[in-house]
Amino acid sequence: MSVGARPAILTAAFSARQIAASAKLAGIDALAVDFFGDLDLRDHAKKSEVLRGHYPDGFSSEALIAALEQLAEGEEPLGFVYGAGFEDRPELLVSIGERWPILGTDPATARRLKDPETFAAICGDAGVVHPEIRHGPPQDPAGWLSKKVGGSGGSHVVRGDAPPSPDRYYQRFVAGERMSMAFVAAGSRYACLGCSRQWADPSPDEPFRYGGAVGPVPVSADADRAMRRAVAGILERLPLVGLCSADFVLGDAGPVLLEVNARPGATLDVFEDPARPLIALHLAAAHGDLPEPVVGSAGEIRATGLAWADRPLVVPAGFQWPDWSRDRSQSPTRFAAGEPICTVVAVGETVEAAERLFHARTRRIGDVLGSIAA
Repeated sequence: MSVGARPAILTAAFSARQIAASAKLAGIDALAVDFFGDLDLRDHAKKSEVLRGHYPDGFSSEALIAALEQLAEGEEPLGFVYGAGFEDRPELLVSIGERWPILGTDPATARRLKDPETFAAICGDAGVVHPEIRHGPPQDPAGWLSKKVGGSGGSHVVRGDAPPSPDRYYQRFVAGERMSMAFVAAGSRYACLGCSRQWADPSPDEPFRYGGAVGPVPVSADADRAMRRAVAGILERLPLVGLCSADFVLGDAGPVLLEVNARPGATLDVFEDPARPLIALHLAAAHGDLPEPVVGSAGEIRATGLAWADRPLVVPAGFQWPDWSRDRSQSPTRFAAGEPICTVVAVGETVEAAERLFHARTRRIGDVLGSIAA
């Protein structure tokens, strides 16, 4: 890197805005690829490229590497930070790693983490409670779910009566409150960043589609200890690097670990802190350094998630996006039913107030655009 130049990272995700915004807070230039090319990605990234794909399907290897090479031209990136979109294609991470250092969990470890049988075996060895899984359809599908191997975002999760497929598996349904622990890992060590409560925004075809999250939220002392033990047990057997999250269901018998995501995720907007940007923590962890435990921004509770189009919508030329929206599309544009309109952020003095404001805003953006389309 030339003297006086800002450090730069290559990054790619379904939506790379959160990573680029955090990198900018940290004084790092983001060279970003995603599926949307939203206005605020352009605001935060030094350079960006759009790959037209079908969300939530993952990236095409040749197209993504070509886009990254174009962004890297004339730059000296430190390496590559990946977000959502690589869970089912570690071979693509291998190809990227042959060109630039992977700043995060390595591809081989990512592959093991997202293999259902391997992850279930690690949980069993660590004594971590994890739902029963199987590849063949259950005799009685009630109480079971069908999931895509390496799926993300909840849209791939359907009821247990779905037909079998080589890229899907069945997992026993666990009732309870959805809770995610955000943490930053440096091998087998980690620092907890806080917990968020998550919810679904179901549609007829996607009953477990991701809706949003609010945090930081308090959890009981017993649940907190159990969740931390579970994360520590996984990391002892499968060391990870950088920003991660562990998704639990808090049921009557205590926390049940559903999965671990070894990459920056949807709750960056919840836990981002300008005084200690999350991407700075991610890069420090890649060098073995962990922060003192932090819990979000001081006293601020945020709810963030997606506003989904429930019918075809039109965003007219010159449309002024609300200041509480993120991932704003260039107008004019159209959204088909079932597509994400934008990310909505709400801040409240309590968890309930933040979540209430979030839902009011998601309804409002749909109503506003619906009235225009009408």
